[in-house]
Amino acid sequence: MIRFISIDSSLANTGIATGYIDEKDEINVETISLHETKKDNSKKVRASSDTIARCQSTYKFIMDVIAWSDPHVIFIETPSGSQNSSAMKSYGATCQLIGSLEPNPIQVTPAEVKLYSVGIMTATKDQMIKWAHDKYPNIGWDKHKDGTLKNKNEHMADAIAIAYAGIKTPIFNQLKIFNK
Repeated sequence: MIRFISIDSSLANTGIATGYIDEKDEINVETISLHETKKDNSKKVRASSDTIARCQSTYKFIMDVIAWSDPHVIFIETPSGSQNSSAMKSYGATCQLIGSLEPNPIQVTPAEVKLYSVGIMTATKDQMIKWAHDKYPNIGWDKHKDGTLKNKNEHMADAIAIAYAGIKTPIFNQLKIFNK
């Protein structure tokens, strides 16, 4: 059994999935969570100070999850492309996060995440949420009063899908051999 944490990180929303992978490479998700940071638009704080505070908050959240889940492996999606300066800021924050994690995370691309979950590299957010919810309906999804899933579940759905992509990597197969 290999314990894992899977991370879909950005400056504003970080989705996490934790669980274990059994000897048949079946992924068992035990928890999902979402860490949200809001931009401080007050004039009391410099923009860069706000960004740093948000990065620190996300880092602390992830380190706390790592501490209590004690994973053998961390899966994380590498950022790709940025359309504006705000996206570039998130890109940089995520790259720094990836570089600071121990154990070194297994990195996957957004295309791999979609392909190894929904089955198509152009999967929509709604398709990703539906796929993850269908696989794990009872793990604490955020719902509206009418029972429908909230859009922010996309981050936890992506975190689950990141684990599915991560077990397809050559690095994960080397880890499995090492842990036998």
